[in-house]
Formats: sequence, C-alpha cells, structure tokens
Amino acid sequence: TVKNKMNSPYRVICHMARSMDGHVAGNFLCSQQFGPYEKANEDTLQAYGSDNWICGRITFEQHITLGNKVDLSIYSDEAIPREDYIHPAAFSTYAIAVDPEGKLGWQTNVIGDEYPERRGDHIVTILSEAVSDRYLAHLRKVGVSYIFTGKSKPLSMTVALDKLHSHFGIETFMLVGGGFVNGSFASEGLVDEISLIIAPLIEGVSDSVSLFEFGNSVDQRIRKFRLDKFERIGPDGIRLNYLSE
Repeated sequence: TVKNKMNSPYRVICHMARSMDGHVAGNFLCSQQFGPYEKANEDTLQAYGSDNWICGRITFEQHITLGNKVDLSIYSDEAIPREDYIHPAAFSTYAIAVDPEGKLGWQTNVIGDEYPERRGDHIVTILSEAVSDRYLAHLRKVGVSYIFTGKSKPLSMTVALDKLHSHFGIETFMLVGGGFVNGSFASEGLVDEISLIIAPLIEGVSDSVSLFEFGNSVDQRIRKFRLDKFERIGPDGIRLNYLSE
C-alpha cells in the first residue's frame, strides 16, 4: 500500500546525520571529530518541535535500553489477543520503536535520563503478531503501548502510521533511523521530507548501513526527491533539505 499524499492526514520527515561516504552507522558517530555535527544534528531535530520520534530496534538498544534483556520466565503463557494496547494514561509526546520480534528490554514506559532532551516521552512499540505472549505480558506490566502491523516481517509501515495517527493524533512523524527502518518507510512511499546533515568525515568501512536500506522489500522502485534548501552546519558540514515529488 502506498500513501495517497494528497489526502493523507499526516506527513513523515526523515532527519539523519551521515558521513561523506554515505554511512549512518559506524565508529565515526562516537568520534571526537563528529562532536560539532552531533550537536547540530540534535539541535536540528529539537528545532522541529516534534511530539514524537521513530527508530528501529538496534538504535533503541544502543542508546536507550542499553542491551537490557527481560526475564520472561516470570510470566505465564496465558494467551493474549493480538490487539493494540494503548496505555490509559494521557501522554503528549512519544518514542516509537519498530521492534517486530519483541526484543527490546523495556523497564519503564517513558524515556528517562538516557536521553534528557526527550525525557518523559511515552514508549510505543510496533510489533508483529509473532511476538510471544510473555513479552506482551511484560509490556503491559511496565505500561508500554504497542500496536500490531502484520503477522510477521516485513511489517506494513502504512498500517503503523495509520494506527499511530488514529490512536495518538500524530500529524507529523519524525523518522530518525536506522537505515533499514528508514528504508521500510521509503519503500512504501511514506517519506515526505528528508533533512540530512553531512559531516566532513570518511570512515570507509564496507559493512556499514546507508541512509535507506530497502532490504528484501518487494517494492524496489527508485524514489525521487527535489532539493528544497541547503545550509552550512558547524565548521565544515552541510545540511540538505529534500521534499518528495
């Protein structure tokens, strides 16, 4: 399914930083040389004033849950219907995780001190129906909201956005990686704008992820964008803004 952009109630902005050789993951992100561009990247993201941000499992694992594993043995195998679960409390900002297999070890239902700029964002996870009943029981116990968007991978990001818009009233989604999650949205024609910071660094590794990875997507069409604006960022970086055609 491809979104009808003319009638869509929401839009998707993909904001990312990358190296000159096209990578969005790698050791360069932790280097001292990347420092000025990391700040520019975060400042630009916050300047959007978005009430949400979307990342893949690996990004959340590296920066938020920090590899924590959940002990599911304390839960029973009681069957839980594969229906969306929305925490009854009212939240106004959201951290949205694409985690088809249910691997992230959440201990709370809001972002904490590990990401001060987004502290208090309610955690919402996008799952496949293949996740275990015990994992769903854990999410309910800690208060994480979850939605289902398919029986197995690949999930439908169109369904995900439709549900997130319906449940939470989100109108502008901030997509912030990684490459395979970006690719899953782009392959369905869902990315309306790309905000890209290019740091003047080269790492040159061959196994790193690029900005958009379509993977095994059945839809491999080329997606065309037009340049909207560009500016200098930090001492030697640039920021490019593209709009979907």
